Amino acid sequence: MIAGAIVLGISIAVMVSVYPSWMATLDPGENHLLELDGGENETVNLSKESSYLLFRLNDVHHNSTITEEATGTEVTVGSPNWIQSDREGVDGEWYFAVGTFIPDESGPHTLRNNAGEGEVLWAIDEMELANNSDSTYITGGCCGILFGGCLLPIAFALWMNGRKKAAKAGIVMQTADGITIPIAPMDGTVQQRVPTTDEIWRSVHGGEVLDLTINQQPQEQGTPAPFADRPDRVGELARVVDDIDTVDDSVPQSSDDVGEEAERSWKSWDEG
Repeated sequence: MIAGAIVLGISIAVMVSVYPSWMATLDPGENHLLELDGGENETVNLSKESSYLLFRLNDVHHNSTITEEATGTEVTVGSPNWIQSDREGVDGEWYFAVGTFIPDESGPHTLRNNAGEGEVLWAIDEMELANNSDSTYITGGCCGILFGGCLLPIAFALWMNGRKKAAKAGIVMQTADGITIPIAPMDGTVQQRVPTTDEIWRSVHGGEVLDLTINQQPQEQGTPAPFADRPDRVGELARVVDDIDTVDDSVPQSSDDVGEEAERSWKSWDEG
């Protein structure tokens, strides 16, 4: 939008500053190749690379003759197109385009005004007008106005579209009762980032603050370790020796007696 406004402003300024001199350049009475009164003729060099226009103060037939001097061939004069339009002079006088022609060959040509006295004929070289410095400024100004005028509404439309997209909720969620709501902070503004756990909780529970405090529950008395020397057993370990009231100092049995007793025990157990 800023670029379009700058281009449009510069183009308008150029057009305003150059327009007066450009109007004088377009005036057939001020800037012309030939000016012939009724019954007059004049010889001038014409180029086959250029196009020429004939003007009168009345919208009538051109009533003129253009002859190539080298061959005596008469040049065909046609009707102007929509680009080769009538022109207004600096004094407010209107000049009507009554004919246009392009010579078959470059060289001297004789132009004759066959109208009556007082009916002036002007001949204009269009190539000369195109090479005029004012023409360059006018062309640039017209292109700048067209570019800036098209850029401004396009930029404005894109800006409005961007604002509408930014106003839409990017993240929504469904509550327990089936309602779809946008996820937003506590102030109600819409966001596009991923919400935090606190924000999701507040959105669903009506602004309630999430309490993450952990309540400590008393631990139940666990089953003691099966062995006294287990590392997971806590507390002071009671010594086995402390639980023994008396110590048997009797002489242990011999190994033969133990063997016979063990054999009898095994046999009795095996035989039932």
